Amino acid sequence: MKKTLLTASLLLLSATLSFGQKALVEQAWSLAKKAEKPDFKAARNTIQEALAGESAEDVKAWYVAGNIEQRFFEKENEQAQFGMAVKEAEMDLALENGYKYYRKAVALDTLPNAKGKVKPKYIKNIQKDLLANSDGYINAGVRYFNAQEYMKAYEMWNIFIEIRDLPFMASMAKQMPADSIYAMLEYNAALAALNTGDRDLTLKALLRAKGNGYEQNNVYKFIVGQYEIAQDTANLVSILNEGNELFSNLDVVATRPDGTTFTQKENYYSIRLINLYIAANEYEKAVNFLNEVVANDPENPELWNVKGQLLEAQGDIDGAIDCFKKAIDMNPNFALAIGNIGRVYYNQGVGKDLELSEKITNTTEFNAAKEAEVLPLYRKALPYLEKAHQLDPNERDHMVALRTIYYNLNDAKNLKLIEMEMGF
Repeated sequence: MKKTLLTASLLLLSATLSFGQKALVEQAWSLAKKAEKPDFKAARNTIQEALAGESAEDVKAWYVAGNIEQRFFEKENEQAQFGMAVKEAEMDLALENGYKYYRKAVALDTLPNAKGKVKPKYIKNIQKDLLANSDGYINAGVRYFNAQEYMKAYEMWNIFIEIRDLPFMASMAKQMPADSIYAMLEYNAALAALNTGDRDLTLKALLRAKGNGYEQNNVYKFIVGQYEIAQDTANLVSILNEGNELFSNLDVVATRPDGTTFTQKENYYSIRLINLYIAANEYEKAVNFLNEVVANDPENPELWNVKGQLLEAQGDIDGAIDCFKKAIDMNPNFALAIGNIGRVYYNQGVGKDLELSEKITNTTEFNAAKEAEVLPLYRKALPYLEKAHQLDPNERDHMVALRTIYYNLNDAKNLKLIEMEMGF
């Protein structure tokens, strides 16, 4: 008898608790739906109390939780339309939390009932709300990005993108924003991820944006940068080849050191591929590829400069200098090519100096040989290195070479000046 009474008491208590939980859900919903003055703070507190109890697996509780956030966002957004002050940070948080609650509601709403059938009650309302919030997610991401809260910006834009791919949103495909909007948001999300410093997240976002056609060349360059940082040579070579295939005939605007601009073919990918071949001592492959690239864009000074460096690495000094001079003819202020000619003559002078010092022990004979064979090379290097230093005053290698030349030419005035620039 006692056992029967105890069981009955437990059943009564359970029913009371269940009724209390349902009452909390209804109360929360009622607080948020008040036409004049909805009490969102009380509604949120009440629904959280319900979710912390037996309503944790109640689909209506999660739907109400999401709908409270939805109503808050809509009320603030309506005020914004009339130029009234709004709580932007709270609006953004409401969008984020509402999305999470709605996702949980959908998961529960699509479970089969006792008869094994799926009969959702709230999905249509959730679909409508998520679509209506499209601009909200975009604007929230912009606010976070401008505030340099890059992870939050990524998360909001990612929600916008993610909604399109949710299975329960498939029936709303015709009402979704245009593909061009998604392409732009995928790019923006990738930029936000890039600014977080999270390399895995960045690469994931960039690869998602890679094929959508929006700012595609920039996306490929960002991907190249990520593979370079990770020293992932296999994927780097693959993306460089892909980028070169897509963009080698693209006309891009480049800027000279003097600020003037000119148009050239995109060579970002080809030059990096060539440098990789050179680093791997695959000179034949580098030369063949470079010749193809130069033939495609013969008026590009950067390509002639790279070809000069490649010929120099193979020991063809005359051919290298000819290439550097072609680059300078096309761009008279091309500091890198100008400096390369100076460096070639300078290195020849240093090499000859070492050679003579090892062969000639007599000081008088050595000085005579140096005057005849070393100093002319330094004098040939000097105007190029001075011009390169003028165009690129922060390049330390130019300063080191100039210091050596001024010393050997007994140019005390310029030696003092260059040493002052170097901090001596």
